[in-house]
Amino acid sequence: MRISVLCSVLAVIASVSAMAAPLTATVPSGVKTEVMEHSARSNDCVSQHVVAKITSPPANGTVTIVEENKVVPSVGKLGGPQSCAGHTMPTAVVYYQSKPNFKGTDRFKYQRTNEDNPNDRLNGEIEIAVTVN
Repeated sequence: MRISVLCSVLAVIASVSAMAAPLTATVPSGVKTEVMEHSARSNDCVSQHVVAKITSPPANGTVTIVEENKVVPSVGKLGGPQSCAGHTMPTAVVYYQSKPNFKGTDRFKYQRTNEDNPNDRLNGEIEIAVTVN
């Protein structure tokens, strides 16, 4: 069964993981900012439960992961069309907040798991390098 991915950005994660290079985000200092989100669905737009758990916290800030309902956009973050556009799906949202007045680069890792599909090709550890301005 082919699995569609709610966020087209997840397609990058597989190739980034294979290259062992981190994903990146740029955020303002001291402000809680969304840096990534993860959801998955079947071909018939039934949502699957995706969770993310921190495996290596950042040295200069905090990471929180919460489940929020998000609407699938018509075009994904990387420009790909979304077959289930307009549907609302549970989404694991990753937020980063630096220590007050910190500026520079911080890193953290977390494990992404699709609990409904253990064979999801995007399951695995993800590293994000955050530039804090």
